[in-house]
Amino acid sequence: MTNLLSVSNVTKIYETGKRKVVGVKDISFCVKQGEFVSVIGPSGCGKSTLLRCIAGFEKTNKGNICLDGQKVKRPEPNRFMVFQGLDQLFPWLTLKENIVFAMKVVDKKQGNLEKKAEHYLELVGLEGFGDFYPYQLSGGMKQRASIARALSVRPKLLLMDEPFGSLDAFTRRAIHQMFLNVWQKTGVTVIFVTHDMEEAIDLSDKIIVFSKGRLK
Repeated sequence: MTNLLSVSNVTKIYETGKRKVVGVKDISFCVKQGEFVSVIGPSGCGKSTLLRCIAGFEKTNKGNICLDGQKVKRPEPNRFMVFQGLDQLFPWLTLKENIVFAMKVVDKKQGNLEKKAEHYLELVGLEGFGDFYPYQLSGGMKQRASIARALSVRPKLLLMDEPFGSLDAFTRRAIHQMFLNVWQKTGVTVIFVTHDMEEAIDLSDKIIVFSKGRLK
């Protein structure tokens, strides 16, 4: 497998007035095509900051992030981020419409969008729920729908920031198995942020451990 993502000596510093807070410092690692990589560590150690830098939401103070040989400068559809909150879907759109909207943003010319949306809903175990609105779903179903929407744009890199942290233990176990099946079927490359060691071990084939402010 070839390297898809390269993070080289990345540092992110936040400045508020005269105060400077180090988000991450001198972080370097690579992710190969098709890998499932978990990033774990305590709260405040920079896991989410790193993910936002990879997504292009944050600019780094030092270092480079390259995806498929191209430097990351801004958010692009080749990187899609799934967050922890359960309100990521547009509440005024059905599940199918949410997915169709995402695909249209990426490529307005592609056809059979409704059929493709149904395919991705089926992939995450939500077949038959395409005409439901987000408020009609449980938390686990909303997160499945968010994953379906993310996969529908066929990103090179799927970024997940503690996406199952709001779910109860039973639902998390079920969605873990679902997502592993999806990962194996799609081959999408995943970077998964969590503070749960057991979750990281269950899901990933490589784990990056952060301590407070640094990589181990």
